[in-house]
Amino acid sequence: MRRQLEFHSFHDVRNELDRLRKNGYTKLGTWDLAQACEHLTFFVSGPMDGHPYKVPWLLKTLFGRMVLKRILSGRQMKNGVPTPQKPLPAPGGDEAAAIDRLKSAIARLEAHQGPWHDSPFFGHLTPEQWRELQLIHCQHHLGFFEPR
Repeated sequence: MRRQLEFHSFHDVRNELDRLRKNGYTKLGTWDLAQACEHLTFFVSGPMDGHPYKVPWLLKTLFGRMVLKRILSGRQMKNGVPTPQKPLPAPGGDEAAAIDRLKSAIARLEAHQGPWHDSPFFGHLTPEQWRELQLIHCQHHLGFFEPR
């Protein structure tokens, strides 16, 4: 079970990160907050730095755009979908440092003027689509933490 968050700006994400850091939280999923932040940083950096993995062309062609449309129109991601990020962030990392890295990556993304790398799974995205996808991804993962 996770909370249903609605992030419409990166300011919303930063506020939620600050609230979780300051007040603590109850973990509703399997990852700790440092793992979630490292995972989000990996994907927030992708449009600017490129992604270090590839998705089979057939999978991207058959399903990528359809999944993207569902995510963007419904503003949510499904639980339990495997991530292509390998290796996964290890549990027990430095939470404050992970939050700071995510906030730095978000600041870079907000200021980024291009070029924008294609998504390995969704193909070409506009800057607006990239930003919206990142907001949805953040609300998905941060929803697994209930603030105290």
